[in-house]
Amino acid sequence: MLYVNYHKSASWLSVCLVLLMWFLYREALLHPSFVNNKAKFESIHDEASQLNEQPWLINMTRHRYELMDEYAQETVETTNSTFKWILLWNKYPDGRDFRIGAGHHRLRDSGCPVWQCETTLDRTKIRQADAVVFHLRSWRKNDLPKQRSPHQRYIFWSRESPVWRHRLYDTELMAHFFNWTMTYRWDSDVVGPYGYVKPIANVPLHPSDDHMKLFLSNPTGVVNYAEGKTKMAAWLVSNCNAKSSRKEMVTKLQQYVDVDVYGKCGTMSCSKDQAKVCKELATKKYKFYMALENSLCLDYVTEKFFDTLQYPVIPVVFGYHDNYEKIAPRHSFINAAKFENVKQLADYLMLLDKNDTLYNQYFWWKPYFKVRDSTDDQALGFCHLCAALHNKTLIPKVYHNLTTWWDTESKCAISPRIV
Repeated sequence: MLYVNYHKSASWLSVCLVLLMWFLYREALLHPSFVNNKAKFESIHDEASQLNEQPWLINMTRHRYELMDEYAQETVETTNSTFKWILLWNKYPDGRDFRIGAGHHRLRDSGCPVWQCETTLDRTKIRQADAVVFHLRSWRKNDLPKQRSPHQRYIFWSRESPVWRHRLYDTELMAHFFNWTMTYRWDSDVVGPYGYVKPIANVPLHPSDDHMKLFLSNPTGVVNYAEGKTKMAAWLVSNCNAKSSRKEMVTKLQQYVDVDVYGKCGTMSCSKDQAKVCKELATKKYKFYMALENSLCLDYVTEKFFDTLQYPVIPVVFGYHDNYEKIAPRHSFINAAKFENVKQLADYLMLLDKNDTLYNQYFWWKPYFKVRDSTDDQALGFCHLCAALHNKTLIPKVYHNLTTWWDTESKCAISPRIV
């Protein structure tokens, strides 16, 4: 019979297991954002609990910037260069120009490769309009064109997420009405994002783990982005009733680290018209900036994130659907939804605060990429709309059920519970 000293064996086994776990998960322990942990922030909706179960697939789709490059290089045959009319139909919160303006050469002034389209606000041009653009939020069934020509495309346009739909509009009324969609979502017929990140050097947007180790070993050269920063985190916010639980998350985070909240939702003063100045000052003395959206919906990444990437500060986001992972360089931000709870997030922020080397690794990408979020960059959607109007090969299309595409397939998580 073989006798075994179980106590000694168990002790050696424990040591071996610890070493094995360290070897397998050392990157996750040192750099939580390297792995795709399930977000444990629970949602009151069953659907939201499944949002983070998809693995981070680097090759799931082509890169976002590649589509924008295509938009920027489109052409039109000289024999088909007759001007098209784009009628901007209803109101947008900042006016009726839909952030593009009206005029004969407006698209050319924006740098569109195909610019032979005139944008107009004049509703008397409805009969000759090739496209009629409707802003979703101010769409009203009693305020629609009286006549519709067969050649016209009706465009569904929105820069806002669907979380406010029950209060502002009813997509059920829009069935069989629209031909094309034009939103921030990357599966729209015409994509109009708030921004994107494009390589300016021979470096992929999502390097392999081995390549990332090389980049992180010398992330920013002689630049120390932590130098002179004496405070932890800042947040500038004016909407205190968001559907993303961002206020709840920040409140809980404040139990562990200092987060200064500027604007109507906090104790620090900053008027809305001075937001840019406040942010510039904040990013010079704070190490982290809370770039938190008011909605957790597919592809909904706004200027809050892209603008923050321009500054010498680490953005802290809260995102499902891997929206940020798809569009930004690896290790350029911290996604709070990848942590087990807010306490773990706080611990990680404190780790970076105490270690300049780890902190500076989040800026490795700065020499190799450019954030594209200018007015002209955001106008690329209208550039593509103009090119599409000149494209005679496109198959006719109608959205018979816009509610499914917009309300359901946006996969919005409403007010998830923060732990």
